[in-house]
This record gives sequence, structure tokens and C-alpha cells, in this order.
Amino acid sequence: MILLVNDDGIDAPGLRALYHALRAATNEAVLAVAPHVERSGQSQAITLDRGLAVTARHDRGFFGLAVDGTPADCTKLALTVLCPEAPRLVVSGINDGPNTGRSILYSGTLGAALEAAVEGHAALAVSREKGGGGFAEAAEFAAGWARRLLGRKEYRGQVVNLNLPSRPKAQWKDAVIAAHGRSGFDETYRATRDAKDRITWRIHGEWRIKEGDGRSDAAQLTAGHPVLSLLRPDLNAPDKGLRRLLAAKER
Repeated sequence: MILLVNDDGIDAPGLRALYHALRAATNEAVLAVAPHVERSGQSQAITLDRGLAVTARHDRGFFGLAVDGTPADCTKLALTVLCPEAPRLVVSGINDGPNTGRSILYSGTLGAALEAAVEGHAALAVSREKGGGGFAEAAEFAAGWARRLLGRKEYRGQVVNLNLPSRPKAQWKDAVIAAHGRSGFDETYRATRDAKDRITWRIHGEWRIKEGDGRSDAAQLTAGHPVLSLLRPDLNAPDKGLRRLLAAKER
């Protein structure tokens, strides 16, 4: 079976399109477990201060479970309680908006997929640029990649991050592999007034490719390529500098 999660919520058209495409392309049972409302930008946040409610959703050939928690909550609860068997693959998406560069640090789509990788599962995260109309072509393409990843033990503990252009598929360039870079949304805050006439600050992002980042995932996506990146939930960095500091005498 395939576990399908997301951060845009159980009613998101990207999730619904991918649900049907996965069933058609893989002949696998698909269990959708998703937040009951949109929970974008949650990264790998989990809920600790209350219990999680689960509500079944069944309509128009779709069955899923809505959870009143974060995307990572959905993955954790599904893997430990809700899945009738261990999934052969965990798929997250389709997110309405790209998840490249530093956006992967905030993304609930990636957070849900990385949670699966932490638990030793292979995961596929799928995002598409905004403004592309329906999700049918993106879902079909992503389901093809899910079919390739099924049963591939070497991808356990890792996430294949797939970002797709918003333009029609006939206009896509060849798929490429690229490392995630620093490009993406340059973020700032704009002052607004709320219903109580208080000044509040709302985040706003402008899409930019940073200098020297021309071969990164964001740059390749902007150029019209479907982009694949391989991610691991490993925050370790080379420690030679720390070793030198540890060996140095205190001044």
C-alpha cells in the first residue's frame, strides 16, 4: 500500500488528483491521511498539548482520514496507528507551490515526507509551481515516479523531492537532478491592520534566483524543468573546525 499525506488539507485538489493517479499507475491501495484544514509552513512540527481527532472522509471515489493536526502528525499517526500494514512508499503532495531551496526548511509537504524518512521509509514529496490550473498532468507524472520507487530499498530513510513546472506538460523541458540551493522566496514583512485596528505584520515573499545559484533546484524549475532532489533527515556537518577548537589550548 501507499500512504498519501500533504499539508494543503484533505480537500486539496492536488491531493485528490494524486490519490487517483497513484491508484491507476501502481495498482496499490492508497490511504490518504491529511490535515483537516490547510497547515502549510509547519515543517516537522508535531502536536504535544492535546489529542488528535481523526474523521473519515468518503466521497466520489475517494477515501481518506482527516486529522486535526500538522502534516508530520498525519505521517506519525498513520505509520503507528492508522495504516493496516507498513506502506511500501509514503507520498506527500501535490503541494500548490514550489518547495525548492530554503523553502524545504519550512514546508509542511517536506516535513511530512521527512518524518516518514526518519522512521525508515522511502518517501516522495511532490510540489508544483503556482498558477498551473488543474493537477492532472502533474499527478500523472508524479505517479510514474512513485511506481519507479516502489520496493526500492535503497531509498529507505530518504526523500525524493520532485518539483514540477506550472506550464502545460507539452512545454516542460527534460527532467533533471539538482541539489537544493539558497534561492526561492526572499521574505519580508508588510504592515497590515487587523479587525481590531491593530498593526500586524504579514510575511510576503518575492521569488528570486540568488547569484551563483544558477544550477540549483529553484533555477532549474524556473527554466521549465521537472526537478528531482534527494534529501536525507541528517543535520550533521563536517566537524573538522570543531575538532581543531577542541584540540586548541584555551587562551
